Amino acid sequence: MTAPVDAAKTRIPFAPGPGEQGTGVSTDAQDERELTDPRHTPDNDIPGSRAESDPTVAQVGSAPAPETETGKPKQPPSDDPGTGTGTGEEPTPAAEHSAGTPAQRGAPQVDVHADTNQGLMVGQWFESVQRHSGAPLPAKWVDQQLANYLPIDNEKEADERLKRDRVLVLVADGLGSGRLTAALRLLHTRDGVRLTLRRVRRETGDSFSMEGLRGRKETGWILDLRDPEESLPATCDLGLELCDVDDLENDGSYLIVLVGTELWNRIGHDAGSLALVPQPPDGVTLFVHYLTRAGVANPGIWAEDHRFSKDLPRLRPGQIKKWADAVALSESQYLAAAGGGSELSKAGFEKVAQTAGHVLSGWIDVLADWHSFGMRTSYERNYLLLAAVYDGEPIEDVHRKIASLATRFGEKGERAEPLSGQQGPGLIQLARQIEAEPLPDGSIRFPGPGFAEAVVRYFWRDRPELIDAFTKWTAQLCLELKHPQGSQLAARMAPWVLHHVQATRKTRLLRLVITGWAADENLTPHAHELLVAASLDPQIGQMTLNAIGTWGSHAETTPELQKTLARVFQSLAPVHPQRMLRRLGELALSREPGVAEAVGEAINHLWGDDRLRPKLLPILTGWFCRGQESLRKAAGSAFMNLALQLDNSGQPTLLGTSGTPVADWVLGGWRAVLEADEPSNLARRACTVWLDAAAVHNHATERTLDTLVRAVHETATDDLRGQRFLNLVRLAEHWMLQGGALDEEGRNEIRADLMRRTSLADPHRAQTRSGPKGV
Repeated sequence: MTAPVDAAKTRIPFAPGPGEQGTGVSTDAQDERELTDPRHTPDNDIPGSRAESDPTVAQVGSAPAPETETGKPKQPPSDDPGTGTGTGEEPTPAAEHSAGTPAQRGAPQVDVHADTNQGLMVGQWFESVQRHSGAPLPAKWVDQQLANYLPIDNEKEADERLKRDRVLVLVADGLGSGRLTAALRLLHTRDGVRLTLRRVRRETGDSFSMEGLRGRKETGWILDLRDPEESLPATCDLGLELCDVDDLENDGSYLIVLVGTELWNRIGHDAGSLALVPQPPDGVTLFVHYLTRAGVANPGIWAEDHRFSKDLPRLRPGQIKKWADAVALSESQYLAAAGGGSELSKAGFEKVAQTAGHVLSGWIDVLADWHSFGMRTSYERNYLLLAAVYDGEPIEDVHRKIASLATRFGEKGERAEPLSGQQGPGLIQLARQIEAEPLPDGSIRFPGPGFAEAVVRYFWRDRPELIDAFTKWTAQLCLELKHPQGSQLAARMAPWVLHHVQATRKTRLLRLVITGWAADENLTPHAHELLVAASLDPQIGQMTLNAIGTWGSHAETTPELQKTLARVFQSLAPVHPQRMLRRLGELALSREPGVAEAVGEAINHLWGDDRLRPKLLPILTGWFCRGQESLRKAAGSAFMNLALQLDNSGQPTLLGTSGTPVADWVLGGWRAVLEADEPSNLARRACTVWLDAAAVHNHATERTLDTLVRAVHETATDDLRGQRFLNLVRLAEHWMLQGGALDEEGRNEIRADLMRRTSLADPHRAQTRSGPKGV
């Protein structure tokens, strides 16, 4: 293939000007990515410098819109299962930062994608929860991040410093600087020993002590201080703390700190010798590398083209990756639409370069020109939006859905009525009116990668007064579509909603969507996943956490949303333990139906985390002792879930081992359960498990019956003693009829023994038998 001679009309319009911070793949945020095939690079995850007319997208050049022969994006081939490199910190597919010009950084654009397989976003974010929780980073994950590694230019110096000092501070600004992947590389193997890699578990703003690393042998620690909300004060003495390496030496361990320049200047006193700025490899070399890994046939030609080569030296690695992804996706789509082949003609080269420019700009000029066409009708605009919502998939009863959308937008008369017969345009005409190509299966091929989401993003920016109406209509559409189509639409919407939050820095739309989805059993998982993703996003995470922390107490918050929040707080607890446990406590105050039970289930799931259990126990016992009914109900729900757990011998875990007294909080748990107005189904299940164990295991019989009797009577006052006894009778009779151990006669004997013991232990019975004093 020969590079074009004159490409003035197809200039690359996405290079930042002097002094500007360009955009690109935020490889600094990439550390949350699931190990997915880079062929699934997000279609439109490639914004450039933003236009003045829209601070969420990049300035685009004057090149015309691509012709409709271009195909749907075919993922660039690669044999690399991951996309981690030593040149950037791997970006989350759900969050990538686009800084824009200095004047525009107040509203950063972060690209969020679940990609072709929408469920990938779920795995990506929940895996990130585990990685941030302090658990060992999986060796397979680390290997995949380093499979495509390109060393930073000063890697040798970094390696020598880490060997000498045991601690290295990688200092850089902006996303895509290469700190995380360089840290993984440096810590991967030291002196022939493969280290266990861990993140230091802490919340933003928490203090740090080297003592917390003590005892973990041959561990490579990563202390991540890159969060924009990081609030360590200048008085934290971090520099002095990092110089205390005795414990690291004794354990054969190492520590690398990831930090920005401003924060390091504030907190790094007396540790300047530990700091190093990673130097990324040559931009042209990196661009060729990314193109090669993405399966581009002639990467060198792209790097030699002056529209790329003049800007590559001054771009950050993340930006270069963004450019390479745009080229790879645009080329693969063009070749697919052209019927296959592996090489571009001169005209094809120009077309791909043009499309890549539109991708990087978010298609802003193409869409602005299309919408401003003098004869454009609302019918066409609504169809474009509808087609984008369906992401080009076939639309059943398209005219009725267009009319439904028009009605939701407040349009009246004929414009809000569905067309019948051969009125209006057909599917082929509609597709071509939005510059898409109709395909035989009823789907349409958009002009290029990322076009569908760009349409939705353009609508949100262009018609902000219709956002609520559109969101409610789309949420309703998710409900109306048969499963799994509704869930698939919700999965497509999720990254778009995150995009909007990242661009506007407001959570109103997020809450609107979550509230609607939480009310439907098929969409509730998507509501949960979307909130977890937003809470872990490196750009809007803190804002989202602050927002959802207040939602639970809002008067307009629905019970369904509160129950979803309980599951979200549970999912985030390994990363933000103190904050999320506090949020669960606040949510437990709700009197809405089902919320206390949801909080109890969340506590039960978290109980299996050895690091969280010591924090959960005082919370649980505190709720037992509180006067609020909702707290006691939540504690009872959590306790009953725990009471269902059995050890390897089939006995209740909470019974403990013989020879040791049953814990006081276990007695308190059963006491709270027995003080309910009447036993719940969960209480019946828990009591059945305990009495079944008492019937089968002779050495458990005494401890089980004694625990239940003490739960009824061992209190300082007589309050609710009768209620506890009555509920124990109810539970025992239910077990006698429904239990799984022995036969009904054998269960009746144990029930009678339990009742006899409970009656004999009643302190009032003892007083009655002895008679009043002086008689």
